[in-house]
Amino acid sequence: MRDHFVVTKSIKKFQDGIDHINHKLKGVERMLLATGEPGLGKTEAAIHYCAMNGAVMIRTLEMMTGSWTLRTIVSELGGSPYYRSDKNFELIKQLLASKPRTIIFDEVDRFTRKPEILETLRDVHDVCHCPMVFIGEEMADKKLMNNRRLYRRFVEIVRFEKLDIAGVKNFLGEMSEVKYKDDAIDHIAKDSNGKISEIITMIHHAENWAKRNDGKPVEAKDLK
Repeated sequence: MRDHFVVTKSIKKFQDGIDHINHKLKGVERMLLATGEPGLGKTEAAIHYCAMNGAVMIRTLEMMTGSWTLRTIVSELGGSPYYRSDKNFELIKQLLASKPRTIIFDEVDRFTRKPEILETLRDVHDVCHCPMVFIGEEMADKKLMNNRRLYRRFVEIVRFEKLDIAGVKNFLGEMSEVKYKDDAIDHIAKDSNGKISEIITMIHHAENWAKRNDGKPVEAKDLK
């Protein structure tokens, strides 16, 4: 398998959406929400964006509180957290003023029942005027609607979708080092249900088979 990042249609929309909130217009919101089922490449898209653009990414944890979240933001921005939340908030302002960056929160579903954290993040966004991205599963937008003051700040909502047959064929062509017959592509598209995580598992299977069989093109029967 090639060490390569495939830009799918959903990932392109995600990247374009973040570019859209990276403006300098005063008084214009700068939040994006990305949703979708597990396995569609949301986290990988965020990791790639951070690596290419110097953004910071925070994986939310079930036990997090508002003060813990502030300390984590400070650490990810390269600062040394204080014990007091007010000092950490001021430090975040200073760090973002000296080096503006996009902050991405993954698995934000864990925060939908924690209004303290959501209000804290809204405050960071409003006061620092920094681009902020929330990533959650397919119902994250419905859950976040309960917090109207936060939800209205999402100027971009990107829904990650499953790969269609053309998307699967393109993904195999860019990622895999073996050739696939059309019936194998159809099989992978159907069996993976268009989920990138499942397709990658099937590529491993196909490449192992091809290695044992002198690099022959993979057929559907070879994947069963």
